[in-house]
Amino acid sequence: MDRRRLSALSDLHRLSALKSDSELARLAAVAASRNRLRSAVEALRETEAPLGPAPAPGAQPAPLDPALLGARLAHRRWIEAQQKRLNQQLALVTADYLRQKPAAARAFGRAKVLEELGDRARVTLLQTRDRKVRDGP
Repeated sequence: MDRRRLSALSDLHRLSALKSDSELARLAAVAASRNRLRSAVEALRETEAPLGPAPAPGAQPAPLDPALLGARLAHRRWIEAQQKRLNQQLALVTADYLRQKPAAARAFGRAKVLEELGDRARVTLLQTRDRKVRDGP
């Protein structure tokens, strides 16, 4: 392998490394968005309150205040609407993540292969040069 081919291989490796970094950064951004949405959905699940206070063991449940019951039902409807909206966004972001993951893996693999080819080419070039020096002109 001559120096010109080694230089071209090195240029290809640099370009593929840039592409790989770009694809991995895009995938990381989508994954971060996905994680934020998952956290938001989980936070909404944790904020759900029961419709009434839990009675003491063995005690009769207290009558519910209609205004409090109405407020809690309205809050529950709001939570369900928010969960529905977040789950729809999460589905879209997950689909985007699943579309981008193979592209990132392919770009990463190409960069690695070109790096290995470049390393082998350098070793071959050095061995050839050493043989010429050792064996003479």
